Amino acid sequence: MLLKKLHFCLLGAALATSVLTTGCQPAPQTEVTTQPAQPAQPAQPETVIYNRWESETHRPHKEIAQRPQEEQKAYHDWRQQHPEIR
Repeated sequence: MLLKKLHFCLLGAALATSVLTTGCQPAPQTEVTTQPAQPAQPAQPETVIYNRWESETHRPHKEIAQRPQEEQKAYHDWRQQHPEIR
């Protein structure tokens, strides 16, 4: 009778040890991220349009402010003649 109780206690201890040492694995966490609202961007930024003008008119790259007045006027005139890129 004592041997049966000993076997029963050892079996219970073995089961309890395996349950206590493995524990429960937490459920995987899913992270929900939201993108901040982007302000409306123009279809083509002015720098892209300006670079296109430089390319089409075969001019070397310079900032518009560094160009002579007549080239600045040429750019603004060209810009007005291309309403599709506004």
